[in-house]
Amino acid sequence: MIEKSETYVYGTAAKKIEYDVYEHNEVLKTKKKVRSNNKAKVKIVFMLMVVFCMFFLMMYRYAVITELNYDIARADGNYNKLKENNARLLVEIEKETDLRKIKEIAEEKLNMQKPDKFQTVYISVPKNDFTVVADAYKNTDKENTGVLSALLDKVSKFAQLLY
Repeated sequence: MIEKSETYVYGTAAKKIEYDVYEHNEVLKTKKKVRSNNKAKVKIVFMLMVVFCMFFLMMYRYAVITELNYDIARADGNYNKLKENNARLLVEIEKETDLRKIKEIAEEKLNMQKPDKFQTVYISVPKNDFTVVADAYKNTDKENTGVLSALLDKVSKFAQLLY
């Protein structure tokens, strides 16, 4: 077997002479060094700008979160004020719903009077009142607090629909 040697040229291309111009010429050597230093400086400045932008975005995010927390606190305060106002209004409504007072206002200010027997109309109401059925349904859902019992209840209701 033939070994490849350093001096033999395989193919038609001659071996290139390895000569570095920058090693032998001091001016070119310093220019190369300055150019590589400039590239390093540009990379450092770019990386510092990237890090600065990242910190700026992080600070901006925290500022937005803080502002949203202030808005939530303000809305919560308004909600509590409205809740207190509603409770106060409910107390006032309870005070004003005295039946004697309502009867007096109806008779004096509105000139109303009790109907006679011939003016009375009777209405038949079905035995199943929808609000009672809905309330009973809500109460059965509240009683079943377990996930498994709720699932079994839904399956049994679905089975009742099929049969």
